[in-house]
Amino acid sequence: MVNFTGSAEINRDTPIPLYYQVAQILRKEIETGKYQPGDYIPTELELQRRFNVSRATIRQAIADMVYAGLLERRRSKGTTVSTRQFESTLHGLNSFTGEIMSSNLTLRTKILEFKQIAAPEAAQTGLELSPGEMVAMMERIRYVDGQPMVLEKWYAPMKYFAGLQRGMFQETGLEQSTYYVMVKQFGMTITRAEDIIIPVAIEPREAKLLNVASGTPVLLRTRISFNAEGRPVNLAIGQYLVRLRFILEGNRTYSSGH
Repeated sequence: MVNFTGSAEINRDTPIPLYYQVAQILRKEIETGKYQPGDYIPTELELQRRFNVSRATIRQAIADMVYAGLLERRRSKGTTVSTRQFESTLHGLNSFTGEIMSSNLTLRTKILEFKQIAAPEAAQTGLELSPGEMVAMMERIRYVDGQPMVLEKWYAPMKYFAGLQRGMFQETGLEQSTYYVMVKQFGMTITRAEDIIIPVAIEPREAKLLNVASGTPVLLRTRISFNAEGRPVNLAIGQYLVRLRFILEGNRTYSSGH
């Protein structure tokens, strides 16, 4: 698993890309003071050896951190920790529910499964959990204008959401939003979220649930949301039909939540 306290260990058996895992480890080392503003980080070759990944993976991780304002490239000298503010708090982080509803589209959610389980590896990795820690797991389908568009698995650590129950989530309205439940029921403040979106071919089970042919291209979206203390408090892994992107773009809305 990824240990975001500074270990170079990464999880190769998770849908979370290696470059993202590398970037998260480096981010945590910056946040905890291992690297100070203005410090040079290790070279690409040193990072490649440390994480046992390709140079392309390291370059992607660094490029993402540069884009996020965490790192700065210095010509012929290397890469340093940015002296600018690392990250601005996101105000009014919108949910997928709110954005669909504001687009004059109808949204309905069908929960297929809700249970408490020991965190699987993907949840341990994304939520910085130890083996055996309990999470609430929810699998659900999101219907836009009556058509199945998203199949999502959602994980939340029970240590932050004691008493979380299936009945807290409704089929329609704002109460189907996981953000709404976290804020309304638990007083949780979500300050930022990080997305990874990659194209994949849908597997037979998921294809049947979304009423498409096996192998249909979908967007696999992995989202980790963080509270005001910077701790990851929920992980959502969703398969989005590509046509949903065009629905959102056609209404000039862009999803930043779930």
